[in-house]
Amino acid sequence: MILREVKQMTKEILDSKNTLYNKYIDEWTLYELVWQSGKPLIDYAIYKQPRESDVNYKARLRDGYIFNFGKAIIDVYNFYLNEKDVYRDLNGLEKDEQWQLFQKDADLNNTDYDVLLNESQKLASVDGSIGILVNKPGSEFHMTRASEIEAGIYPYYALYSLPNIYDWTWEKNPETHRNELVFLKLKQANGDYLLWSRSEWELWTIDPGTKLPKLKTSGENPLGEIPFVWLVNLKDITHPEIGSSDLVDIARIVTSITQNLSCGEEMIKLAGFPIFRSPMEEDTGFGDDEAGDDEVPIGVRGVEEFNPTYGEGGKPDWMPTQILEPVEAALKWIDRKTDEIYRVAHLSGVHGQRKSNNEVSSGLALRYEFSQLNSVLIAKSTNLTEAELQCLRLWLKWQDQEDMFDGIEIKRSEEFSIDEISIAVSNALTAYKNVLSRTFRQKVMEKIAMQTLPDLTEKERKKIQREIIKNVPKKVDFIDGTNDISKFVRNANQANADHSRDE
Repeated sequence: MILREVKQMTKEILDSKNTLYNKYIDEWTLYELVWQSGKPLIDYAIYKQPRESDVNYKARLRDGYIFNFGKAIIDVYNFYLNEKDVYRDLNGLEKDEQWQLFQKDADLNNTDYDVLLNESQKLASVDGSIGILVNKPGSEFHMTRASEIEAGIYPYYALYSLPNIYDWTWEKNPETHRNELVFLKLKQANGDYLLWSRSEWELWTIDPGTKLPKLKTSGENPLGEIPFVWLVNLKDITHPEIGSSDLVDIARIVTSITQNLSCGEEMIKLAGFPIFRSPMEEDTGFGDDEAGDDEVPIGVRGVEEFNPTYGEGGKPDWMPTQILEPVEAALKWIDRKTDEIYRVAHLSGVHGQRKSNNEVSSGLALRYEFSQLNSVLIAKSTNLTEAELQCLRLWLKWQDQEDMFDGIEIKRSEEFSIDEISIAVSNALTAYKNVLSRTFRQKVMEKIAMQTLPDLTEKERKKIQREIIKNVPKKVDFIDGTNDISKFVRNANQANADHSRDE
């Protein structure tokens, strides 16, 4: 048994959670509700008021709807991250038959490898992190490579959201001082419990008859480490494995807007039923000869009498509905909340520079906004690449091909705005012209190359660097008033001659 100190497994032990799980599970549940949207979020956001009738509460639930800006923002982030193709140098692995099978069906549910990674990042944006278990079926039978290919067996990825990662334990390696995962408990979609240690794994279920835990199957862990990777959205230094969600502040604003919309619908609905007012009848003291007839005739043929001696106050009328002002107030409040959602997501200016709703932000505000958004996207891209590499290392380890890992390179674009690059290149060209230093010009040209082509491999980058060092001129002539690129560098022969004289 993985839990060596446990003499007998119980349901309580299987259901026990990590302290971080207990602390954040309510937050994760809310984030996933916002992401799923629809009726579950309506049921969560719209609650019964203390003095509200059951009939009215059920009507509000039935009429409820959502402006889900949180879901939209996660989709926008994911679009930018996956807008450009990923560069992968797999060091020959792409020719491996099992790898080719894996690329077409990475999770044994017919999901393409790239699609699975993109969706994994999206799910990590929701909760803050997602777990990827790199597993291999039939590993205990020690099948040959040919028989595995024939049977369609290869390592695959299984995704686990944070609410399904029940417990985990880190242990610091005394030699490297790095934290290593030594225990993991996962809740399966069918209700089973999967336990991992560095030496073995166990699959437990609850017997439907006895209601007691039952060991379904178990096996040896041949890797010597738990094949589990945390794909983090944005790093949280205090708890790196659970990360930080994009919905930390946005989720509650979305639920609040849902509540405001429900109240607004109530205003409009109730205003559609005007109230008829009639003057209060006086008690004459002579009794009521027509007692019990309280019905007031309303309509084009119904005429209500009134005493003219009381003037306008004695006339029956319809109570005016003061609906415009509260509805407009609710809409302005919703607009403000929407502004703040996009501000928090770095998509509509920055705090202190933001303009009011429907106004154009200043150039400085837009520049700050881009810088913040760009830094978030770069961090997301870096974390996704890091997790992909770790998963790939474990995939190779299952195949006894870990020696191939050092030759593998994966890069994602960090270029998210052409306008920003054009400004940087323009500034670099101006400096290139005015600073009389060959070394400086060399560095400027290297910077322009990296900004124009950020997805270069290390081999290509070094080659370009050598060519720049060889060909950069000592002196540059520009046409007055312009940065004509045709005059940017002399011909190669003249540049080589300048370089030779300097040496």
